[in-house]
Amino acid sequence: MSPVVFALMPNRQRHTQCILRKVQALGLVRHYREDAEIQRIMRRSACLPLLPPDTVQDAWLEILEDRPDIPLLNNFTDYQVTMKLWMLFTMILCVSLWLVTRQGILIEYYGFSMFPISHGYVPEANRVDDTLVKLDIQCVGAGPHEAEDLFCMERPQYLPDFKNPCWYAKEDGKLSLKCIPYYHILGVCKSGTTDLAYRIRAHEDVLGCNDCREEKECFYWCRRRYGYEWSMKKMTPCNFRCFQHKFANASQNIEQTTTETGYHNMITGDATPSDFSDFRGWPKIPQNAGLEKPVVMTPHLMRHVYTDPKFILIFRNPTERLYSDYTMLDGRSAVAFHEAVRRDIQTEETCMKNHTVEHCLYSLEIARTLRTRIFLGCYSVYMREWLKVFPREQFLILRTEDHDQDPKSQLRKVYNYLKLNYTEDWLSFIANVPHQRVSEKKIKQGPMLEKTRVLLDDFYSRYKQDLADILQDKRFLWLT
Repeated sequence: MSPVVFALMPNRQRHTQCILRKVQALGLVRHYREDAEIQRIMRRSACLPLLPPDTVQDAWLEILEDRPDIPLLNNFTDYQVTMKLWMLFTMILCVSLWLVTRQGILIEYYGFSMFPISHGYVPEANRVDDTLVKLDIQCVGAGPHEAEDLFCMERPQYLPDFKNPCWYAKEDGKLSLKCIPYYHILGVCKSGTTDLAYRIRAHEDVLGCNDCREEKECFYWCRRRYGYEWSMKKMTPCNFRCFQHKFANASQNIEQTTTETGYHNMITGDATPSDFSDFRGWPKIPQNAGLEKPVVMTPHLMRHVYTDPKFILIFRNPTERLYSDYTMLDGRSAVAFHEAVRRDIQTEETCMKNHTVEHCLYSLEIARTLRTRIFLGCYSVYMREWLKVFPREQFLILRTEDHDQDPKSQLRKVYNYLKLNYTEDWLSFIANVPHQRVSEKKIKQGPMLEKTRVLLDDFYSRYKQDLADILQDKRFLWLT
């Protein structure tokens, strides 16, 4: 490959993404999916930046001659004329610079951002190792009743002088700072996430989110981007811009607060405990359209957006977790819980005889037939999905039992993981704050029946063993 072509590779990627966005904007996505001729035109157009400058004109005329007679294509070809002039200018500029600086231009050009709005870059030390997992997921555009296609959006260029992932974007004619969470408490429900989130937010450098349930849960990744409320009732879908808005107040505070060196060290986070395991919206992801099983789920979407995510998980004995969850969701009694568990185990096991475990746990239709959220306790199934996409080092994994017994040591792990400064006096103070959200309903309802515990321990046994194997930690067998 010639040096000039190599130098132009970032431009070709930008050019291709511009084409895909224009296809979306013009309503050509369905035509692109169904018409092989339109696919050929788009792909040939995307290759124009790789041609020698003196051949681009002829190649473009050849593409025009072969196009099918579809009115919407006229707008696309008008757009391409403007893009072609931009390409020619860029090619001439790159050739000139290469002649002056020889090989030096390759390094400088390849590191140059095509989006000056960002005013920043992603430091190499803060990137997820992209050599471990190649997503190779393409933008296809969202069809009717599908969620926004995040793969049609470029990953933001995060600012190096901000600890939190933030970038500048033009809004209403002016630049404004946009930020998304530095950390996510991914799960799991009824395992102490509310208490842990409170103790993290108590730190002076940590900000909450606005328009969030209990100041911690925005439900974007697991439900709202698919048009579901936290209770799974239908609502207007929340797109990525809507997600950013939930951290608008935090963004303002992050921008206005700096250290003596000018570094913006404040952070914000999201503690939606359903994000870890609620994949029920997968059929609405455009890349999964028409498929019997998903190829893209929450981990893939978050991998596309984040460079150095901080994921926190707190696992609880799944048997105890389910009883607490049932009580929270207005469960009637220990006797009624036993009957619900017996029926739900039967439903899941019957499904698993005819389908994969993943199918039965990720299905919205099956979940709607259950009386409990028994599927949430099959931790290892979800953990494997996340570890297919992110390395183990991206996760801080705790146990509820350890958090309850020694909150100070667990909080020290969390603060260190999030790179938060603290004194021992402060750590002792915040660790001794009374536990948040103690369920009075569970106290009134009484303990779980022993026969119910036996049923659940047996059902969850293989998932606990699998989780202990994955994490190489026998504590996750919950033997004591």
